[in-house]
Amino acid sequence: MNVLAALVAFIFAALGASLSTEGIFRPAELLPGAMLSLVASVALFASARFPRAATVVAICCEAAACAAGYLPTPLLLAPLIGCLYRLTVLGGPRAAAWWTGIAVTAVILGGATTDPTPTGGSLLLRTVGVALWLLPAVFAGRMTHAQQAYLRMVQDRAEDAERSREDDMRRRLSEERLRIARDLHDVVAHHLAVANAQAGTAAHLLTKHPDQARELLAGLGGSTSAALRELKATVGLLRGPGDDSPAATTPAPGLDQLPELIESCRAAGIDVRVVSAGAPRPLPPLVELTAFRIVQEALTNVTRHAVRPVVTISLAYDADTFSVHVTNTSARPAPAGTGGYGLIGMRERALAVGGSVQAGPAGPDRYAVSLTIPLAPWQEDQVSR
Repeated sequence: MNVLAALVAFIFAALGASLSTEGIFRPAELLPGAMLSLVASVALFASARFPRAATVVAICCEAAACAAGYLPTPLLLAPLIGCLYRLTVLGGPRAAAWWTGIAVTAVILGGATTDPTPTGGSLLLRTVGVALWLLPAVFAGRMTHAQQAYLRMVQDRAEDAERSREDDMRRRLSEERLRIARDLHDVVAHHLAVANAQAGTAAHLLTKHPDQARELLAGLGGSTSAALRELKATVGLLRGPGDDSPAATTPAPGLDQLPELIESCRAAGIDVRVVSAGAPRPLPPLVELTAFRIVQEALTNVTRHAVRPVVTISLAYDADTFSVHVTNTSARPAPAGTGGYGLIGMRERALAVGGSVQAGPAGPDRYAVSLTIPLAPWQEDQVSR
């Protein structure tokens, strides 16, 4: 493309060097003008990499041609016009303004040395004409420069938007992975902890109390089956929206499944009691799911770490709050690894519904997990709907 532009500019400049007008002096020799046009055209070819240096060379050639007596027509000035255009596009409008002023001045002064007393037509051609031929190239270059800047800005905005979408997607995927990991931990850890306790107790009673061992083994089957069912339901969340499966439509557990949870713990030899304060009433599904999972995790910690535990689960239904307290009284109530994923998951679940969780010693040989969820925001949502 640069070669073609330089070739066309040379042809135009050579033709411009051969033009003459009646009453205006023109050299009889065409070769000097053609050689100067050739050098200026070579400068135009190099202007893509060296726009300022090429412009300097083109200015010198065109000023020398005008000083030699050649007419400053747009054909003769074609290489300089191309260099100024390229300089404006690559260097910016401010640099082009300076170089355009220098080019116009140099070409006018070159013509003035040949014809010190020009006539009216010659004066206009060698002064105003030079400006008229060179300035449009600068204006065209500024438009191209502005268009390229606009396209770069649009491209940068599109790239920024794409990065923002990717960051948002990664954040959503991270949140979803965390939620699924929390569900898997709650479900699998609880049921496997109960199953482990049942298996250990059954092994201990197998020789002396085979009937009780058989009951525990029967409960062990129920615990593992429940683990598989809930694990299947959680894994169903990983399926695509178009995948129909029973696992994907299994309802989330709530407080109505609390008796089954307690029964599985009792089957593992844990003394669990439930007390309720206030009138029980249906709660928002997400609140019930959060309460169920936190009670489940608290019972999992009891099954893992406590020795001869006695657990009391207190449900309190107030006008604007719902609270759950799981108190474990045993010889060693404090769970090992209090900074583990279980307690982290409890806090994350509670924060997700605007609640809070407190876990820690509650007296001699006592360890309590307390959940409090304000119901006012949920009641406001129901009223607004």
